[in-house]
Amino acid sequence: MPEAIDVLIVEDDPMVAAIHRQFIGAVPGFIVAGVVSSGKDALEFLQQHPVRLVILDVFLPGMDGVATLQKIREMNRTVGVIVVSASRDTNTINAVLKAGAFDYVIKPFVFERIQTSLRSFQQLENRLNRGADQIDQKELDRLLQVQQKETAANDLPKGLNPQTLQQVKNLLGHAASPLSSVETAQALKISRITARRYLEYLVAAGEATLELEYQKVGRPTNRYALRK
Repeated sequence: MPEAIDVLIVEDDPMVAAIHRQFIGAVPGFIVAGVVSSGKDALEFLQQHPVRLVILDVFLPGMDGVATLQKIREMNRTVGVIVVSASRDTNTINAVLKAGAFDYVIKPFVFERIQTSLRSFQQLENRLNRGADQIDQKELDRLLQVQQKETAANDLPKGLNPQTLQQVKNLLGHAASPLSSVETAQALKISRITARRYLEYLVAAGEATLELEYQKVGRPTNRYALRK
């Protein structure tokens, strides 16, 4: 059985990093080796822990993702890199692809898209490291192709089920205004933590929006609405 692919997440938003960790953990054959929030920390981590894959954001404090990827290549690291970013700038996309990124996934994304990218990388890694010296064009074309597939219910992250997800979507769709995780939990008779997981999943998948409601005192409340 092939060895699990260890992954470094480079993301400065803690919530997004947690979602990345959840999504990666839901794909068999991958383990998260570390999470860092800057390009500088990523380079230091890679010097001590030579992982096989990096999930890299573009918008990072200090050194951005493009410069970080270029530094990784200057270090002669053959680590795979999948860029996951909200940047739609064609110059940025061109730069990271020319620097050797395996794939570029635009936020917000659905779980199926990042899963497809991970599986494509996994298949390529396992095939090229299998020991055979040669490969034909047909097999190489199949390995390099990243295909979009319709999201399947059983592809949800571990711990989420399609029935509850649909209930959350129905609730948001019929709500007169954005709902908090507490309000969602009370309406569906589930725990607040469970409600928040489904709501955060919908935001990451691009199916819901998140807005902050600021109070006179205390922390702001996260409110969620179904994307129109």
